[in-house]
Amino acid sequence: MRILLLVDCSRSMWDKWQSDSKIKVTQKVLLHFLDSLPEKGGAELAMRVFGHLNQNSYGTRLECPFEPNNRYQLQSKIKTLVPNGGCTAATALDGAVGDFPAGDSSRNVIFVITDGKSGGSNICEVARKIQLSGRVVKTFIFNIAANANHGNALDCAGEVIQIADEERFAGELQTLFHTVRTESRVVVTLTNEAGEVFSGDVPVVFYDRQNSKPVYTKVYYGGPKSKPDTVTVDPLISYDVEVFTRPSIVFKNRTFKPDRVYTLASAVEEGRLCVRREDKRVVWSVPDYQVVVRQSGKADLTGVQGLGDSVKYLEGIYDIEILSMPPIAINNVEIRRDAVTELAIPAPGMLMFERMKARKQVSVFELRDGRMQLVREFVPNPAGENLILMPGDYILIIKPLGKNPKATTTTTAQIQSGKQTVAKID
Repeated sequence: MRILLLVDCSRSMWDKWQSDSKIKVTQKVLLHFLDSLPEKGGAELAMRVFGHLNQNSYGTRLECPFEPNNRYQLQSKIKTLVPNGGCTAATALDGAVGDFPAGDSSRNVIFVITDGKSGGSNICEVARKIQLSGRVVKTFIFNIAANANHGNALDCAGEVIQIADEERFAGELQTLFHTVRTESRVVVTLTNEAGEVFSGDVPVVFYDRQNSKPVYTKVYYGGPKSKPDTVTVDPLISYDVEVFTRPSIVFKNRTFKPDRVYTLASAVEEGRLCVRREDKRVVWSVPDYQVVVRQSGKADLTGVQGLGDSVKYLEGIYDIEILSMPPIAINNVEIRRDAVTELAIPAPGMLMFERMKARKQVSVFELRDGRMQLVREFVPNPAGENLILMPGDYILIIKPLGKNPKATTTTTAQIQSGKQTVAKID
């Protein structure tokens, strides 16, 4: 684990606060904090300072890089800090990502210590850049002198900790150091309305809410003899947790502090959906149509299954679309817990285009409720071609290629389930 101390040395740090100036109090607290760290098994620390260079240089500098056993160097540099102004926290943060060694999996954290008066107008943009980099787990901002107005301006840059006095300053540093070194345990429990444990197995994904990247993936195993699955997570991250039932269950913006066991519980009631085709013996190959399932009234896809498949969905109302030609829509289908909802669609028929003397463009329309619905436009193979269509009444508009539109003709065709119909094209 690595912690970067980002220390404010703007001119306002000379202002009086508690027993001394803000910078003197900060030096005292940081020195005591470093003395309290364990010799082994702690964390690597580094320090970047802003506002301590020449006032006109508008600069920030990494004063102590990450190195093992660098406590003495850190303490020596802290003692020499002199506020000068001429820089903002945003500028310092922009350079902070590069202070962490590249190419390893260490948990990287930034502790910003500031009085909040030198944040910078672009600090939100810089903070977003840090979040998307994926190299820093979290940024904490110690807003000393507890100026709430300035603290609110820093909210977008990280988790702001309001520091009203010296004692709390020291205590919050120690508490946060313990937190960032500890992991949390989360128990994922899925039950039904009766409190019975959900029986089945589904993937569970923990996403980092800052950048929407998956951080932990688990498979939940449930059943009468199963114990709830425990996931060990980073307490610094805010998570969106998704349980991949159909549709998925999402727990938004969850945080998990150390030294506790959290339970994510959600009532899961599932039923099954099975869509079948009427059994008709035919001499041609019948397509295995895909069945698209959505929650009623919603555009997001819930599931896709094949004909004859029996698939679990959460109890509710769904809109079903069978991708036949033309498609079949069945809306407001109710799926009940512990039951199988079965739907049947007719077997298709065949529209046969026999050998033609010349190539022609054919537009196939279904006549439905007195209106024409376009099904397909194509140029049949002159040697003969077949279309597999659902039963119904169809209108065909035929136009010889390259000829006057006046040569267009129209004919009808009735498709019956499991039967062949010849298209009458001159």
